[in-house]
Amino acid sequence: MSKVLILSASDVKNLLSMRDVISAVEDAFRSHGRRTMKLAPITLTLIDKFEGEHEIKSGYVEDYSIGTKVLTYYKHNQPRYGLPALSGIIVLHALKDGQVLAVMDAGYITSVRTGAAGALGAKYLARKNSENVAVMGAGMQGRSQVAALNEVLGIKSVKVYDVDRQRAVDYVAEMTAKFDFKIEQADSPRTAIRDADIIVTATPSNSPYVLNEWIQAGVHISAIGADSPGKQELDPAIVARAKVVVDDMSQCVERGEIQTAIRLGLLGRQDIHAELSEIILERKPGRANDKEITLFDATGLAIQDITTSYRAYRLAQERGIGTTCELG
Repeated sequence: MSKVLILSASDVKNLLSMRDVISAVEDAFRSHGRRTMKLAPITLTLIDKFEGEHEIKSGYVEDYSIGTKVLTYYKHNQPRYGLPALSGIIVLHALKDGQVLAVMDAGYITSVRTGAAGALGAKYLARKNSENVAVMGAGMQGRSQVAALNEVLGIKSVKVYDVDRQRAVDYVAEMTAKFDFKIEQADSPRTAIRDADIIVTATPSNSPYVLNEWIQAGVHISAIGADSPGKQELDPAIVARAKVVVDDMSQCVERGEIQTAIRLGLLGRQDIHAELSEIILERKPGRANDKEITLFDATGLAIQDITTSYRAYRLAQERGIGTTCELG
């Protein structure tokens, strides 16, 4: 009989601190650079009638496990039904014999591991004195990115913009209660990024809303929202102008922020500076000076889910958290 550990969303939240997640995701990038991992092709099904997405990401990481994430994203869930936009599960299998180890909620892990990836991009690419953050999108990811950035940089202020003004108001109230730095609502993307050292784009947009002429020298951009074909948040001229670092070359060319600039002939693979793992492993340099514009294109990797969920699994075993059942 195979004993399987079941972890709820609340279990996972109680087990993982943001520092735990950042450490696990940095491990994932190191495995990516050393190629001690494998990523399966992503399966994405659009649920056109309800404007939803169904996605499967899987792979394995040596010294961790095999992992599969099945996730749905329905952007209208909160206003229509009072439900979270993200819903899904992660299943872990033992690498050496394939036995099922654990099944756990995927929503929280997806949020925090993406925040951690953005923070690592900033850690290695942003100016060291970066303190002012602009956030495009007052959703779960807009929150997670700031929470993670706060672990690696000394944030002093956050300006948030969302097309839904009430979401931005709610964001300011909630985040102000959690953090000591100044958080305020911006009335447009342009005013949000005016004095920003770091710009986070975290929306499901299919058209650019951050324009090239607004971008000042020295800024770092975390491009988070574009994670499937057709999505775009930035003026492609920004991408052509920046030092571009990606989480995974193949994924980003197909489904990242850089996809549009490549299609338009403004950027080629040879123009992409590095995968983030190459910088973490010190195979390539990060930021060269305080004037260059850096861009981290993050599409989200299954190995990030695997290392983070495996960390939750091991912590749960140590602390006796979760429910165990038998399969077979």
